[in-house]
Parts: sequence; structure tokens; C-alpha cells
Amino acid sequence: MVYQGEHLFVGEFGHFCVLLAFVASIVATVGYYKATRALSPEDHRLWKRLARTAFLIETIAVIAIFISLYSIIYNHYFEYKYAHQHSKRSLPTKYLLSCLWEGQEGSFMLWIFWHCILGLGIMLKGKKWEAPVMTLISLAQIFLVTFILGLYFGDLKIGSSPFVLMRNEFPNAPVFQDPMYLQKYLRDGNGLNVLLQNYWMVIHPPILFLGFASTIVPFAFAFAGLWKKDYKGWTKAALPWTLFSAALLGMGILLGAAWAYESLTFGGYWAWDPVENASFVPWLLTVAGLHIMLINQSTGFSSKSVYWFPFLSFLLLLYSTFLTRTGVLGDTSVHSFTGEGSSLFWHLIIMMAFFTALFLWRYFKNRKQIPVIQKEEDISSREFWMFVGSLVLLISAGYISFYTSLPVINKIFGTHKAIGEDPEYVYNRVMVLIAVVIGLLTAVTQYLKYKKTPRSFWIKKIITPTVIALVISGSIILWGKIDYYTYGIGFLGAIHLAIFSAIYAVAANTMYIWTGVKGKFSQAGGSITHLGFGLMLVGILISSSKKEVISINRTGIVIPGLKDPKGRDDSGLQNVTLIQGVPTPLGKYTATYVADSSHPADEKMYFKVNYERRDESTGKILETFNLYPNAFLMKAEEGRTSLSANPDSRHYWNKDIFTFITSMPDPESIKDTATFRHHPVQQGDTVFYSNGYITVDQLIEANRATHQDLPLVDSAWLAEVTVHSNDGMTYKAQPALFSKENMPIAKRDTVMSQSLVLEVNKTNNTLVLGVKESNAIMKYITLKAFQFPYINILWIGVLIMSAGFFISMWSRFKRDR
Repeated sequence: MVYQGEHLFVGEFGHFCVLLAFVASIVATVGYYKATRALSPEDHRLWKRLARTAFLIETIAVIAIFISLYSIIYNHYFEYKYAHQHSKRSLPTKYLLSCLWEGQEGSFMLWIFWHCILGLGIMLKGKKWEAPVMTLISLAQIFLVTFILGLYFGDLKIGSSPFVLMRNEFPNAPVFQDPMYLQKYLRDGNGLNVLLQNYWMVIHPPILFLGFASTIVPFAFAFAGLWKKDYKGWTKAALPWTLFSAALLGMGILLGAAWAYESLTFGGYWAWDPVENASFVPWLLTVAGLHIMLINQSTGFSSKSVYWFPFLSFLLLLYSTFLTRTGVLGDTSVHSFTGEGSSLFWHLIIMMAFFTALFLWRYFKNRKQIPVIQKEEDISSREFWMFVGSLVLLISAGYISFYTSLPVINKIFGTHKAIGEDPEYVYNRVMVLIAVVIGLLTAVTQYLKYKKTPRSFWIKKIITPTVIALVISGSIILWGKIDYYTYGIGFLGAIHLAIFSAIYAVAANTMYIWTGVKGKFSQAGGSITHLGFGLMLVGILISSSKKEVISINRTGIVIPGLKDPKGRDDSGLQNVTLIQGVPTPLGKYTATYVADSSHPADEKMYFKVNYERRDESTGKILETFNLYPNAFLMKAEEGRTSLSANPDSRHYWNKDIFTFITSMPDPESIKDTATFRHHPVQQGDTVFYSNGYITVDQLIEANRATHQDLPLVDSAWLAEVTVHSNDGMTYKAQPALFSKENMPIAKRDTVMSQSLVLEVNKTNNTLVLGVKESNAIMKYITLKAFQFPYINILWIGVLIMSAGFFISMWSRFKRDR
């Protein structure tokens, strides 16, 4: 059968490039391995040249894969499964890049691409370490490329190709028996997940995956150090790359937090979701490993543990991939893949087992040759407390990993353990204590010297930032109004301790920049990083503990069935229903649902909500602004709908007002079956309806004979009425009737909040007021609103911490050069 309209070349070219990349990665691995093992310089040079050529070919092939897939998505070639699943014609061009990495195959491609870029960096900067380090990176590339191979060996499928055709994936589907299936049935795709239609999702995944990919570099250097028996030199070469990895992985995670804050509706930026945890744990271990490397390079201590942290960071990165892509998390995470990732289960198990076995074999083969200092670290030394801090980070990583892995543990042992109804508290109760310890260590450790520190020297240096931190944190206790009693006074006390330690870290590191390194920012990368980390902690602790729900429902209107992000009933006091055009109290503000809009090319409905704040005594308007949250009703099984919403925020220097839609009527389900009741009326009459009464204030009649300037029509009848509701509210309305060339034209008026439609008719020279009560005409939304105090401290801390990492990295590269 000859199918019409298919574009086969681009897919065939893309698949050829995948195979080319796979073969080239094998050649590069063999070449670098032989170069590492070569005894003569000439053999080393020849094998390295071969390996470099193969790696460059692989890089070109990977870029070609990206171009091919983007071309398929951009041109809407829906004969390809990947384009059909992840894009559609109405999707704005700016989100087409997000389609690339929404699916399994695309995100693996991103990982492979960044490995290529990092490999080029190693080729430029690696010097003597290039061959052994690139052996491991190229080896990892072999595994990663197999994830997008899409080859079958009998019933065994290796990987999933992004270039598979729909008709090959579903050969028995009736639509593919028609050679014109593209023109008749596959004219559009399913589209991008509405929550991913956000500019952060164009930025966040590439940076996060660069962080993911970079974790292999410190591990590769550690493995190379064991392989080449250079137990000291590898840490110096690995440090800049470890700083780079910590910076990029941290930035990627926090950009994800920014996306969650702007796009999700749990009212925050971190929810201890398993996928968030799975990326957070490798970062904790990378930071811990970074400090262990500094200890080893400066003092020679931690000479064995320095190998374990890079390995664990890389291993747990693979494990996080296993958790999020194989479906083992099920519905415990809003981020994880389910179903489609099940074929990766053994694929990832083999990859983890291979690299674990490879490291353990090399480590235990060499461990007796690793030089160890027999003397214990002095308790007053910098390295002692840096090691303690690294152990604390390791413990926190283990704690998070255990609870994140409960679904896996249950499947292995047949248990039914659960984290409980409040998973956030399970993590926070421990992590707040971790924050106390890390904050204190971040504050004091830089004032210590390696080897040993005189007590008088240390106390003299640390006394000023200690006093500053005590004064500021004491002021917050007295006047900061942090009264987070949700989990008792013990947890509140831990919050105040953590705030003190975070402020202590900020004060101490700020002073160290000026006293320790004399204001030389190029040498202050560590202090700048610690300063940013302290500010992050301050922002997290204050914004979270003082987060306030301002959408307290005092209207009496309750929309049943609302759920919070944890699946608990949320129909009560924390959701306010706004009827269009009716000002409604919302904390210190008055909120009005002004209007809504949509576009045929966009499935979301955009709402305009006006906030107004007045002086309580004078009534003068102090502030007014509009927010534009949006929402989308997704069709579920059995005709049910579920709401997907994107929030909007008003940003101030000291707070955010965060608003999102929790309920909206489904336009397709609203049917108007009510009818008008007609009442002959005269001026001054009263007409009753179910929730009050209507007074006819004035009846006006006009025609061309008496009003020659009557525009457009021949005659007009106007009723000015006042609607009085039982709750004491009054509303004005002006229904009218016009006549032109003996044809009646009705101008109805509505009172949304009372579900009233009013019209005027004329029967036997008598004016008749028509009254219809219909829920179909009432437009409303239900929303939830929070106030986040001082959240900008968190984002400022993120920027400063990232800058500190990059300053340190650049300083290390310059020092090596």
C-alpha cells in the first residue's frame, strides 16, 4: 500500500543518525580505553585521535537527531508518533521546543546532547585526564543512545525511537488501512500538556539536564584517579567540574521550583514530590562531595571517602531516572511517567548495576594503595567541620531517598508502607533540623583554619557576626509575627532556630568577604555561595511559615467537591466564589471578576480579576491592579471534567499575592431550560421573584412622532427597575423593547448575582415585564489566594548562590591554567 502525504526521509535520516551516534560512541569508548592503556606515547596519540574523531562524529550525529526531530514537530508531521503525541497545529511556536523534551525519547536526547558538549569541554581542558575520563563518558553514551535506538531482536525491544511512524506502532488500527489516513484522520496531534505551556519549561529542562549530565564528570575523574593510580591529582582537575555540576544542577532544580510557583496550584515552589526529591538528592551529594574534595586537596584527609561521593551522586541520578521513568512511582508524583516508561525498567537496572559493579571492582582493587593519613583531624580544624557538614548532607540525602523510595520498597518486599497523609511534614520535621546544622556550619567553618585553629583567633573573628545574627533573629522572634503553630510549639521553635542559623550564615559570610579575602570577589566564591545559600534559607523559612491564605470565604457560597493538591476536601473556608461584576471581600482587598477571554488557538480560558485596596477610614483607593489567572477544563472518563489551572501573581519587593482558579462552570454542560414569567406593570409596581422583589421605577415610551432624534429605530419602550435581594443588596437594570419597520427588537438586561434575566414586551397597549430566573446566565469563578511575605529573598539567594559557584569554578580553572 502506498500511503499519501508521508514525509519519510526526515525520519529515516534521523534514525540513521541515531545508529551512527551509537556506533561512534562504541568506537570512541574503545579508542579512549586503548589510549588510556597504551604504553607508548605514539600509540596513545593514535588511539586518542581515533577516539576524538569518533566522538566528534557522534556529536554531529546527535545535533542532526535534534534538528530532524524538531523539523518533524515544527512542520506538524503527525505520521510520526512523537509529533502526534506531543504537539498540535495550534500550539504557539515558542512552545515547540518544549515538545522536544516532553516525552521520554526527547529528554534522553537532551541528556545525550549535553554529554557531547561536556565531552568537548573535557577534550579541550582535560589534558592528561582526557583519555580515562572520556572512556567513562563515552561508555555512558553507549547506554544512553540505546534508550532511543528502537531496535527489535525478536521479542526484545531496545529503546524507543522518536522517529517511529504511527502506522508502524499501531499496525492493526483500521485507520491505517486507508492510504489517505493522514488527510482523513491524523490532521492534528494531541498537543503539549497544558501545564508545560509556560516559558519556564523552555528554559528549565535544558539547564536541569545539563546538571544531570554533568554529574558523570566528577565520577569519571574519581574513576580515572583510581584507574591511573593518581590518588591526589584527580581532585584538582575535578574540582572546577564539580563546581559546575553543583551550580547547574542547583539552578535546574530551582528553575523547576520557579515553574512550579508560576504554573502549579499547590501554593508554593516545593512540595517534596518524589520527582523533586529525586533531583535534589544528587545535588546534595554533589555539594557534599565538593567539600570532601576540598578537604582532600588541602589536607590529604578523606582520601577514601572522596571517591564515594561522586559515585553516589551519579548512581542516585540514575536511580532518580529509574524512579521517574519506569512507572514505579505510580500516582505518587505529578511529574513521573507512567505506563510508557515500563519498558525501561530492566534497561535502567542494567545500567545502574553495570556502573556500580565497575566502580566497586576498581575501588576495592585499589583501596589498599590509596594513601591514608593515620592521624585524626583536630576538632578545631576546618576540615573536621567540613566533613561533619558533608556527613549531614549525606544523612539528609539518605532520609529523603528512603521515603521517596517507599513505592519501590513496597514492591520488593510486598509491604504496604505509606508516608502518611501529610508528606510535607514528614520531610520538614527533619530537614528543618538539617537546616539548623548546615546554617551554623556554613557560618563558622570558613573562620577556621586547616589543620588547627587557635581558640582566641576563632572567637575574635566570629563574635561580631554572632551578635548581629542574635539581634536580627531576636527581632524577628519579637516582632516578626511568625506564629506557625500547625505542628506545635516544638516545630515553631525549630523554625526560629533555623532562621537564626540562616541569618548567621548570611552575616558571617558577608563579613568574611571583607575581612577574610579583603573584598576580592574573585577569591570569595565560596563565601558568596554560602551567603546566597543563607539567604535562600531565610526566604524559604519566612515565606513558608508566614504564608497566609487571604481567600477566606465569607460569602456563604460553597462549591462542593473541591480538592487540594493532596486530594483532601477543600470546599470550605479557603475558596472564594466571585460572581462576574460583583465586588467581593478578599482579605484587605476587594476582588472583582471583571471578564474572561479565550482564543480558538488556545484551549485555556483567561480571567481578568481586579484587586482593589481602600483606606478603611476614608474609603480612598490606595491600590488597584489586575491579575490574569487561567484555567482549562480537561475531559476525563465517563464525561467528567477536571480543572487544570495556572496561577498569576502580583509581585512586591516584600511579598507576592498569588491567585489561582479552583473552579469554573463548564460551558458545554450549562443548558438554559428556564422560561420567562410575564407581569403587566405600571410605574411604581412591584414584582416578586424567588430571592427578593423588583420595583418598577420608571417606564419610558418614545417614537418618531414625539422624539424625532430617536436613533435607528421607530419606537422604544424602556423600563428602569431596581432589584432588591433578600440579603439587602440592590441592583439597577434597564430592559428595553425597540420596534423598526414593525419588527420587535428586545434588549434584555441581566443581574448576574441574582441569576435574573429581564425583558420588556408590549401586549394590547400594555407594557409587560418578563422575569426569568436561570443559573445558566450566572458567570462565576472560584479562586484561592495566598500572600507570600519576603519570598524575593529566596530568589535573590538563588542568584547569589549560583554566582558564587561560577566564580569559584572560574577561579579554579584560572588557577589550573
